[in-house]
Amino acid sequence: MIQTILEKLASGRRPEQADLCALLEVPVGSADYYALLAAANGYSRAAFESRGMIFAQIGLDIQPCRINCRFCSLAADYVKDKTVLIRPLEDVKAQAAQLAKAGIEDLFLMTTAEFSPELFLEYGRAVRQVLPAGMRMVANTGDFGPDYAAALKEAGFTGVYHIHRLREGVDTGATPVARIRTMDAVKQAGLELYYCVEPIGPEHSNEELAQEMLRPLDYPVGVMAVMKRTAVPGTPLAPLGEISAARLAQICAVATLAVHPARAMCVHEPDELCLMAGANQLYAECGANPRDTVAETSTGRGFSVERVRDMLRKTEWS
Repeated sequence: MIQTILEKLASGRRPEQADLCALLEVPVGSADYYALLAAANGYSRAAFESRGMIFAQIGLDIQPCRINCRFCSLAADYVKDKTVLIRPLEDVKAQAAQLAKAGIEDLFLMTTAEFSPELFLEYGRAVRQVLPAGMRMVANTGDFGPDYAAALKEAGFTGVYHIHRLREGVDTGATPVARIRTMDAVKQAGLELYYCVEPIGPEHSNEELAQEMLRPLDYPVGVMAVMKRTAVPGTPLAPLGEISAARLAQICAVATLAVHPARAMCVHEPDELCLMAGANQLYAECGANPRDTVAETSTGRGFSVERVRDMLRKTEWS
């Protein structure tokens, strides 16, 4: 039985890695499995007042990326047939304004590690001007230090999506030290840090997953997430396949209870089962997408705002 662990997490006490592993070991379909999902769903329905949230992300560039993540459609060494494309600034501004009008709450601008840092600040300043006052604007870009974090804030960004990915430095060309340094710079600058356990594949152990659920507890993280790895054709990790929707819901539930995010719990890509297991926030996407093989993900894997909104309605998130 897992009731003792669920009661401990409900009390707000910092979880132990062993507690999270025990929850992650619960057999899918068992009574304990549904008790876990119910506990996470109950937390989120109360904490978020049954309110669903829609964020959006615009991918700015398609370039052979030197970080060479072994799961990414933009990795320089694995996917070589990409035409370099940097989305024009005016197009990004128009798309941002359209997304804001459609009713999103937070807008993310995403780049590869090849995107010019100075140009990214220029895009940020321009996009900030077309967004409603008070709308959050979030950077999803390469590693950086304290000075650039301060520059992002000056340009109008309110937060940064940055994480220590699963098997960082093994399945990616980034180093754990650089990733953590960036997160520390985000915190130091007073920007909001958005965190996620990702990209989750069948090969990842419960201990690895639990470690990344505990890491954000050292930062003020109001938005937590989980994301499964997409088996992108042509990438080295694609033959390992993907986790099931039922397993992703279990991981989502454990992450929800481990972190108790104050503002939102996300699952990516959008998934109805996870919306009954703690998640209340989904993404609409356009532009480049590291999990897609087309240049404009809104015509591929990316969900539209309306499609996301419909999924939230179906699971009774208002």
